[in-house]
Amino acid sequence: MPRPKNREALGVDLLTDRQREILRLIVQQYVLTANPVGSRYISRISALGLSDATLRNVMADLEYLGFIDHPHTSAGRMPTDKGYRLYVDNMMTARHLTDVERNAVAQSLGSAITPDAVIRESATLLAKLSKQLSLLLLPAMDESVLEKVEIMPLSSNRILIIVAASSGRIRTVTLETDTTIERSRLDELAAILNSRLAGKSFREVRNIFFESIKDLPDEDKSILRVFINSPEKFFEDTGTERVKLSGAGNIFTQPEFQKKTNYTDIEFQSIIELIENEEVVIHVLEGSEKQNGLSIRIGSELEDERMSNYSIISTKYRIGDQHGTIAVIGPKRMDYGRVTPIVEYIAKAMSSALSTK
Repeated sequence: MPRPKNREALGVDLLTDRQREILRLIVQQYVLTANPVGSRYISRISALGLSDATLRNVMADLEYLGFIDHPHTSAGRMPTDKGYRLYVDNMMTARHLTDVERNAVAQSLGSAITPDAVIRESATLLAKLSKQLSLLLLPAMDESVLEKVEIMPLSSNRILIIVAASSGRIRTVTLETDTTIERSRLDELAAILNSRLAGKSFREVRNIFFESIKDLPDEDKSILRVFINSPEKFFEDTGTERVKLSGAGNIFTQPEFQKKTNYTDIEFQSIIELIENEEVVIHVLEGSEKQNGLSIRIGSELEDERMSNYSIISTKYRIGDQHGTIAVIGPKRMDYGRVTPIVEYIAKAMSSALSTK
């Protein structure tokens, strides 16, 4: 076919049916083997009845258009980010979970007693079913809504402050006091805080807290000053609290990592950083949080050179009055048609389970 002068201006709708079919076969075979796909293999498995020479010409056109590429050491082709994007958007066939898998999810999440148990089990199930690395991001603490404050005596001079968010997250702080405070007074103090602050976001509570207690006796203020002097104990996130990760070993069983094909030391380091540093996880998932519904970001779409050989499939789940993000990260070669329905199903099952805890 004549090759246009401006390859970047080409829309995917300009591909012929033959080009689309050959691209689909290349993507599917590369997903299975992680090996570049040659024209002879396409000739054997396709029903197009094309000669090797014709197939090579079509593959050359697809390469010129930016949908496939070939390693210098191989005559075969592999999909580019553009090729994967066309496949995911227009050619992918979703393969839904089996009855056995759905029943296993329902049983596992149904037996989880607390919201935290549901969250942990969901991350584990996603990693197990997808055979990839699963990531789960809880809602930011300062965006959560204060549900309840409890203040309990632990001993004559030690008290426990419990702050519960409507998202299911709980913060606790133990304090030592100079004097003994009666349980009835602690209950009254908690009731005052709940009447003034419950239903407000943690960000708002942090801003108005000092004003809300200025009329209280100094003895009460001394107890509550921890909210002002150490706000991180109640209002701020640490990575280990907000991020759940499971299936770290899965990603290293992929052929890319076994052979180290097309992966540099820097790119290997990036996945290790992702596993070890929750702040990196939060950064990677920030783009997904801005998406509505399912998000599939491939290679360069992650806008991080270190992640150029990876893809992230993510969606939202509901926890209380907020949304979190649940995701899978794996090689660009991952089986999108298999993994995408798993991410969506786990997110829905998780949201349903959390609504009953």
